[in-house]
Amino acid sequence: MSFDLPTLPDDWVYAPLDSCCQPGSVTYGIVQPGAPVSEGVPIVRVNNFRDMHLDLSDVMRVAPEVEAKYGRTRLKGGEVLLTIVGSVGQVAVVPQHLAGFNVARAVAVMAPLAHVSPDWIALCLRSPLSQHLLGSRANTTVQTTINLKDLRALPIPLPPAHERRLIAALIGALDDRITLLRDTNATLEAIAQALFKSWFVDFDPVRAKQAGLAPEGLDEATAALFPDAFVTSALGDVPAGWQIGGILDAATLLSGGTPKTDRPDFWGGDILWASAKDVSQASDPVLLSTERTITSLGLNGSSTKIIPAFATAIVARGATTGRMVMLGSDMAMNQTCYALKSRHDAPIALHLMLRKEVAGLVNAAHGSVFDTITTATFAQSVCLLPPAHVLQRFEQLARPLYDRIISNVAQAQTLATFRDTLLPRLISGQLRLPAAQHLIEEATA
Repeated sequence: MSFDLPTLPDDWVYAPLDSCCQPGSVTYGIVQPGAPVSEGVPIVRVNNFRDMHLDLSDVMRVAPEVEAKYGRTRLKGGEVLLTIVGSVGQVAVVPQHLAGFNVARAVAVMAPLAHVSPDWIALCLRSPLSQHLLGSRANTTVQTTINLKDLRALPIPLPPAHERRLIAALIGALDDRITLLRDTNATLEAIAQALFKSWFVDFDPVRAKQAGLAPEGLDEATAALFPDAFVTSALGDVPAGWQIGGILDAATLLSGGTPKTDRPDFWGGDILWASAKDVSQASDPVLLSTERTITSLGLNGSSTKIIPAFATAIVARGATTGRMVMLGSDMAMNQTCYALKSRHDAPIALHLMLRKEVAGLVNAAHGSVFDTITTATFAQSVCLLPPAHVLQRFEQLARPLYDRIISNVAQAQTLATFRDTLLPRLISGQLRLPAAQHLIEEATA
């Protein structure tokens, strides 16, 4: 199969992907995994891909006798994975600790030859050229599907080995900085979650006061906000004076809409427009960018509306019902999601409460094909409602953590944009290493 390719430097060549990999290794995984098995073999699916790495918070396990038929894709560590069905084109290198995992039919596995590193293959697959070449040949009849024949024939640029190593190291350094920012955010979010759990789940300040002790880590004014006794309720023992109610007692429910897609003047403006895809695939604690944007004409000419920053958006229908994210800036939203805005000026506490309650919301959801969260789902919920003054004190402590999270997400997105701009120029030889190093030094100074 022929490809229209940019010209490479004289000492670079193109090689088909399968010639860069071990014989027979460019293939896909388990076709019919069957029902999940709690003690089975874990497999990597499309939903496990998150921004060039694997998120294993939701791993499916298959029966060992099923997995045994697919030894060809049993992972050893060091392979390159590519999603080839559905949300195609996502790439990850398999870390060594996933040895023994397998993959689903929608994931292709490639085991590079020793002299062609997994990082280089992954960089090439991530590049706009490879994404375009594969996408232009994908079958879109039912689900978007990349054909293995086209994948095996995909041209991979091969500079001299030392240049491959240096280019991979440069891009890897940017990836590492982005990862560090995201790891920092995970720590900041964990601190907020730990404080929320201590105050509103374990009731540590109340228990301490009930025992005649000063609540640990709280100043006198904050400790005074908590009672020193419990009462029995429908949710068990709860702090005296705190109420039981529904989510809509704590939050205002907001809905969205979609501007007409046949109106070009409604689209491509400077107003962020969040969809279920944006919410469900968010890899950060807050959402700061969306796949599509709309114009003020689109906003005013449809049922969508501006949702304020720090509201929580939750997917209301479809395969990802219940996924949620906090909005990091004002933005519009479509009708596949709901947004919830705190009634007590405590959006972070509301967000963490919703994360605690989301399993119950999904269980109460209903739908003919996929679960659907409706206004009735929220109205029928039962949860603990701490007093507004306690929620607002929590907000004062948690808000600086989330302000820093938003700043880190913005910085990570800037670095990612810079990385994605450099990548195609580097692996095509249009930008050589000394110039790239200078650009990186300027951008990260």
